[in-house]
Amino acid sequence: MHSHYYLGKTTIDDRHWHNYEGVTSCDPDEPGHIHYMNGKTSLEDGHVHEYRNATGPAIYVGGKHYHMYCAITKEADGHVHKYEDATHKYYGEYYEKCPHKKDPCK
Repeated sequence: MHSHYYLGKTTIDDRHWHNYEGVTSCDPDEPGHIHYMNGKTSLEDGHVHEYRNATGPAIYVGGKHYHMYCAITKEADGHVHKYEDATHKYYGEYYEKCPHKKDPCK
Protein backbone atom coordinates (compact mmCIF):
# COMPACT_ATOMS: atom_id res chain seq x y z
CA MET A 1 0.00 0.00 0.00
CA HIS A 2 1.22 3.48 -0.78
CA SER A 3 0.06 7.03 -1.39
CA HIS A 4 1.44 10.18 -3.02
CA TYR A 5 1.89 13.77 -1.93
CA TYR A 6 0.50 16.45 -4.24
CA LEU A 7 0.27 20.23 -4.34
CA GLY A 8 -0.52 22.96 -6.83
CA LYS A 9 -2.47 26.06 -7.75
CA THR A 10 -5.87 26.24 -9.38
CA THR A 11 -6.59 28.28 -12.50
CA ILE A 12 -7.31 31.97 -12.09
CA ASP A 13 -11.07 32.50 -12.10
CA ASP A 14 -13.04 35.44 -10.74
CA ARG A 15 -9.67 37.31 -10.47
CA HIS A 16 -7.99 34.89 -8.01
CA TRP A 17 -6.59 31.37 -7.59
CA HIS A 18 -6.28 28.91 -4.71
CA ASN A 19 -3.47 26.66 -3.47
CA TYR A 20 -4.15 23.03 -2.59
CA GLU A 21 -2.11 20.15 -1.21
CA GLY A 22 -2.62 16.76 0.33
CA VAL A 23 -1.95 13.05 0.23
CA THR A 24 -3.81 10.60 -2.00
CA SER A 25 -5.66 7.51 -0.84
CA CYS A 26 -3.64 4.39 0.04
CA ASP A 27 -3.72 1.80 -2.71
CA PRO A 28 -1.67 -1.25 -3.74
CA ASP A 29 1.08 -0.83 -6.33
CA GLU A 30 -0.57 -2.88 -9.08
CA PRO A 31 -0.44 -2.21 -12.84
CA GLY A 32 -3.08 0.37 -13.77
CA HIS A 33 -3.83 1.39 -10.19
CA ILE A 34 -5.26 4.84 -9.39
CA HIS A 35 -5.64 6.94 -6.25
CA TYR A 36 -8.31 9.27 -4.92
CA MET A 37 -7.76 12.87 -3.87
CA ASN A 38 -10.03 15.08 -1.79
CA GLY A 39 -9.75 18.16 0.35
CA LYS A 40 -10.24 21.90 0.45
CA THR A 41 -8.30 24.67 -1.23
CA SER A 42 -6.68 27.58 0.57
CA LEU A 43 -8.84 30.48 1.70
CA GLU A 44 -8.70 33.20 -0.95
CA ASP A 45 -11.15 36.00 -1.73
CA GLY A 46 -13.16 35.01 1.36
CA HIS A 47 -13.93 31.39 0.44
CA VAL A 48 -12.55 27.87 -0.13
CA HIS A 49 -13.45 25.20 -2.69
CA GLU A 50 -13.81 21.50 -1.99
CA TYR A 51 -12.32 19.08 -4.49
CA ARG A 52 -12.61 15.34 -5.09
CA ASN A 53 -11.18 13.35 -7.98
CA ALA A 54 -9.41 10.19 -9.09
CA THR A 55 -5.92 10.23 -10.57
CA GLY A 56 -4.99 8.65 -13.86
CA PRO A 57 -3.18 5.29 -13.87
CA ALA A 58 0.43 4.96 -12.67
CA ILE A 59 3.20 6.19 -14.97
CA TYR A 60 6.44 4.33 -14.19
CA VAL A 61 9.82 6.06 -14.57
CA GLY A 62 13.10 4.74 -13.18
CA GLY A 63 11.56 2.28 -10.73
CA LYS A 64 9.18 4.85 -9.22
CA HIS A 65 5.89 6.16 -10.47
CA TYR A 66 3.54 9.12 -10.43
CA HIS A 67 -0.03 9.90 -11.49
CA MET A 68 -1.51 12.71 -13.57
CA TYR A 69 -4.78 14.35 -12.53
CA CYS A 70 -7.14 16.97 -13.93
CA ALA A 71 -10.42 18.08 -12.37
CA ILE A 72 -12.68 20.99 -11.42
CA THR A 73 -13.39 22.17 -7.88
CA LYS A 74 -16.88 22.31 -6.44
CA GLU A 75 -18.62 25.64 -6.86
CA ALA A 76 -18.17 28.31 -4.19
CA ASP A 77 -18.91 32.03 -4.36
CA GLY A 78 -20.55 31.51 -7.76
CA HIS A 79 -17.58 29.98 -9.62
CA VAL A 80 -15.26 26.95 -9.98
CA HIS A 81 -11.54 26.47 -10.69
CA LYS A 82 -9.72 23.87 -12.74
CA TYR A 83 -6.69 22.11 -11.27
CA GLU A 84 -4.26 19.70 -12.90
CA ASP A 85 -0.76 18.40 -12.29
CA ALA A 86 1.06 15.22 -11.31
CA THR A 87 1.49 13.56 -7.93
CA HIS A 88 4.94 13.49 -6.39
CA LYS A 89 7.12 10.49 -7.31
CA TYR A 90 9.26 10.53 -4.18
CA TYR A 91 6.68 9.99 -1.49
CA GLY A 92 9.07 8.31 0.97
CA GLU A 93 11.65 11.08 0.68
CA TYR A 94 8.99 13.73 1.35
CA TYR A 95 7.94 12.04 4.60
CA GLU A 96 11.54 11.58 5.71
CA LYS A 97 12.06 15.33 5.32
CA CYS A 98 8.69 16.24 6.87
CA PRO A 99 8.10 13.82 9.77
CA HIS A 100 5.40 16.09 11.22
CA LYS A 101 3.07 14.86 8.46
CA LYS A 102 1.16 11.68 9.30
CA ASP A 103 1.64 8.79 6.87
CA PRO A 104 -1.91 7.63 6.00
CA CYS A 105 -0.71 4.19 4.88
CA LYS A 106 0.78 3.17 8.24
